[in-house]
Amino acid sequence: MTLVLNRKKSSKAAPVQTHDLASGGALPTHPFVALVPGTAAPLVGLDLPEALKGQARDRVAARQLRDAYGGLDAGLDLRPARLAGTRDGWSRVLVTDIAERQDWARAVAPAGALCRAVLPDYLALPAAPDLWVIEARGGQIRARLGPEDGFSGEADLALALLEKAAALSPPRAVLRLGAVLPGIDAYLDAQNLAVCGAASELASHGVADPQIFGYGEFALDLARDPGAERAEMRRRLRQLRLPVGLAVLGLVGWVAATVMETRDLRDQSLAYRQNAERILRDVMIPTGPILDIRTQVTQRLERARTASREGDAEARPLDVLRRAGAVLADHDGTITRVSYQPGAGLVIDLQLADFAALDSLVSALRTTGVEPRVAQSVTREGAGIEAVLAMAVTQNGARR
Repeated sequence: MTLVLNRKKSSKAAPVQTHDLASGGALPTHPFVALVPGTAAPLVGLDLPEALKGQARDRVAARQLRDAYGGLDAGLDLRPARLAGTRDGWSRVLVTDIAERQDWARAVAPAGALCRAVLPDYLALPAAPDLWVIEARGGQIRARLGPEDGFSGEADLALALLEKAAALSPPRAVLRLGAVLPGIDAYLDAQNLAVCGAASELASHGVADPQIFGYGEFALDLARDPGAERAEMRRRLRQLRLPVGLAVLGLVGWVAATVMETRDLRDQSLAYRQNAERILRDVMIPTGPILDIRTQVTQRLERARTASREGDAEARPLDVLRRAGAVLADHDGTITRVSYQPGAGLVIDLQLADFAALDSLVSALRTTGVEPRVAQSVTREGAGIEAVLAMAVTQNGARR
């Protein structure tokens, strides 16, 4: 039998051959899907709490199967049916006997990668939303009730399952394939369902073109052993325990070293500050709080420089008198008074022969670094003049 596999990522459909394992024939030499009896791998609905995960979920699912269908849950293979992108794959599970599943896997093992999957026969039927596909062959019924459900069984069982499914959600249309079965066909007619004999008739009933293997069926591959995959994963995780443990120990050591180094730096910084505060108490800030060392030291130094400049700017009378004394001695004149006035400097009252003698005296004083300024000059009665000189001292071009 040849089916058409529709891939969403390809614009063309690729034919995929199916092979019935129950027929006992030789395996195909090209890619194929192996089919097993759907009665041996049914889809069973479950009602599991969303909070259940892992092994607890598996145990509850097995218990629900045992309570609903009887028998023992030992030896059953349960795998969630995430068909058509179903978010909760555990609302339906594919149930098989572990021994049978292993027999099927061994049967297709010689084909290797040519066997795309081992699936129950009803999953090889085309499917679409709001569509039932029912096929009768040799007294057996295969049915696909939308993308998420399906079954295989005898006509009586099939009729009961169809009645139950119709009560929950009737389809828009039914694609009827295979031989005529009066009981099934009569039931479909009684339900007034749109029964089509070909896929081309479905569009008139608002049903999309059905797809084969287009709803994640390969994820239910019965040749794959989930238990073995979990065991392999556990084995790989055990191999990673040593390197992961060493990495964690290294990380812990690095964090501990960082914490110790940070603590040492904090203690060192505190010691430096305490030492700086002790020096400041001895040298610059004997009293008052020390809040910001850099700012307070800067302010203190600035005040000291300002005070020094103000002290240097003051006139020094004795220094001025010493510089001017030799010049005054060399010039004819009489000093009548010497005084000091803030802002003016050294003030000398003297008598000279004339204004030319005054100009000569001022010029001679300037050569000694003294800056004389004639504050007052008048003609004296009789002969000569009287003058008042205000003098300051300069050093390196700066007035002192």
